[in-house]
Amino acid sequence: MQAFIRAVIRPAALAAAALTLVMSVPAFAQGANEGGDRPTRRTDAQKQEDAAVDKAYRAATKGDRKLPSAKVDPWRTVRSGDDDKKDKH
Repeated sequence: MQAFIRAVIRPAALAAAALTLVMSVPAFAQGANEGGDRPTRRTDAQKQEDAAVDKAYRAATKGDRKLPSAKVDPWRTVRSGDDDKKDKH
């Protein structure tokens, strides 16, 4: 049993520990840069440019929400022609 532990389990445990260490290194590297997550200050020119872009976007998408003027019947292909002639209450 001692030979099995020395031959198989100990190298496997060392390999697992080494693999865990190697895989955790990139996670530490992401937090290494100083202030990488802080927002930067915007200049007045950049703020004006952002406002112009936003205004152009709103103007371009302003009229997209109009509904069709005619009523649409989604069941028109299912109904027979006689149903249209009946009186609706």
